[in-house]
Amino acid sequence: MRAIALTVACLLAAPLVAAERHWQTGTWTDISTTRQLVDFGPGQSSFGPPNAGLQMRALADVRVFTIDTDEATYVLRDTVPITRRSIDAEIGAAVTFAVEKNTVYVRDANGAEHKLRLTKKTPKAASPTAGATTYAALGGGHLLRDVSGDGRFLMLEDGSRWEIHPRDRFQAQDWDVNTSLTVRTTRAEDGYGFEIVNTQTDEGALARFVPRR
Repeated sequence: MRAIALTVACLLAAPLVAAERHWQTGTWTDISTTRQLVDFGPGQSSFGPPNAGLQMRALADVRVFTIDTDEATYVLRDTVPITRRSIDAEIGAAVTFAVEKNTVYVRDANGAEHKLRLTKKTPKAASPTAGATTYAALGGGHLLRDVSGDGRFLMLEDGSRWEIHPRDRFQAQDWDVNTSLTVRTTRAEDGYGFEIVNTQTDEGALARFVPRR
């Protein structure tokens, strides 16, 4: 009976641990996959079952993800067998995650948690309108010159390029070329510190300025 009670207590405690994580939101900004031979090192096992011999190397898919938030940029790594899928992610899509030391827990569309390894964190300077000082032509009088990526990117008449927040792309993709626009700063959300307003339809879209390289 004592063993059963202990098991039940552990099962009840598991959801509480997950609930205590500090969840935050960000945006997938880069995803790459390379197939390579991974050396697990002495005393570690590969993807095979325990005691499967002295195999310490295995061919694997190494996936590197980048998450961007207002406060920092996170680089994550996931190493999986080539026959198994890793977490599904799409550049530009929102992501919910929690950081605990060198581990990042990522929630998928079904709410399930995936455990990835944090390899790099780059803090950003705190600012309520991150990126606002990188564009000098704020205000009205702008014209839309191009829409690409199903509303993900806009180009204005001055050659400036903008990335639209995922939730606003559905309306930006329907904006017509030569539409009159206004560019203004707004409180940054998920790293998007500007709002581009279509003055003809009175629609606004959160945007992030993409500097020329």
